[in-house]
Amino acid sequence: MMIPKSFLAGILTLLLCCASTNGTAQGRSVSDSVLFSPYIQVHGGLGSGAGDLGLRYGTGGHVGAGAHVKTTKNWFFGGQASFGFGMELKELGVLSNLLTPSGQLIDNEGQVALLTLSGKGGWFTLDAGKLFPLAKTNPNSGILIMIGAGSVHHRVHFENTENRITQLEEPYVSGYDRLTWGVAARQFLGYWHMADNGLVNWFGGVELWEARTWPQRPMNFDTLMPDNGPRFDAMASIQIGWVFHIYKRSNPEHWY
Repeated sequence: MMIPKSFLAGILTLLLCCASTNGTAQGRSVSDSVLFSPYIQVHGGLGSGAGDLGLRYGTGGHVGAGAHVKTTKNWFFGGQASFGFGMELKELGVLSNLLTPSGQLIDNEGQVALLTLSGKGGWFTLDAGKLFPLAKTNPNSGILIMIGAGSVHHRVHFENTENRITQLEEPYVSGYDRLTWGVAARQFLGYWHMADNGLVNWFGGVELWEARTWPQRPMNFDTLMPDNGPRFDAMASIQIGWVFHIYKRSNPEHWY
């Protein structure tokens, strides 16, 4: 599944807007003291579902962005959003009522449809965390623990590269997409790095989230029954990210 162009455009805008502000960090030594820094991040990862989500989807990727503030006490506050895509669909029979006796799906032109099924979704959380430095020479880098709470949704995505399939267009597609929404909790454990030159700032670690979710469709057309709810959905992933700090400009120095 392709990532939406609008989402990629938003990420690119963040990169361009932050390029100059990140450069103002040059000349600031992260080894001198714990720095106050608002920042913007872009991140991505690869994860796998668990619980009820694991029965429906397997491994998939995600990308996202966020905005946080790091305080002089090494506390973190902010929020982030992620877009999940390409999750392997494990649940069988999603289109069973549309298939021919030989197990094929026919498009509007009477041809065998070339269709890819996968899972996609999104999650948004408000976060708080704490950084634990590993060395006195750099009190702005170390082990980062984050927790958050927010919302999550996911659904089956149908990628058709050939002719139209009326049954998988609005308003009929809602009878097959298994749209699910709920409230989520998120945890992150990893390493946070801030460089002296202000240019190489990154983080990486393990992200977990768990959610209490509810099916949003009144009935699935393939089973003629609604999904059972509530559900317990969870995901574990490896996540890496790049950070753009927004420092206040230092006063120019004058030499006499």
